[in-house]
Amino acid sequence: MPNTAEKPEPNIVEPAVEELNRIVEQAEALLMSLGTQSGEAAEAVRARVSQTLNQAKSKLAATASSAEEVADSLAQKADDYVHNNPWQAIAIAALLGSVLTLLVTKSSNRT
Repeated sequence: MPNTAEKPEPNIVEPAVEELNRIVEQAEALLMSLGTQSGEAAEAVRARVSQTLNQAKSKLAATASSAEEVADSLAQKADDYVHNNPWQAIAIAALLGSVLTLLVTKSSNRT
């Protein structure tokens, strides 16, 4: 049985990526609003926001990499299944094709 604790689930990764994108956008907007502000306080805020922005971008890259690994792993498992069970894979593909054909036919009859 595969160990799913090592890699995040795809449905967990997407909200995390969206949240990190939101944080990056907010940090960039804050940096832009600081613009030409000067002074020790503005520089401290600018430095902190820049640090947070870099951390968020780093986490976003790591999350994207992790999501890519999950996708690659799922593709490899599907490939292995098809190679180990070719007739079952053909039957599943035929079944899915039939269902898809049925759905398309029904939806085209409605219009």
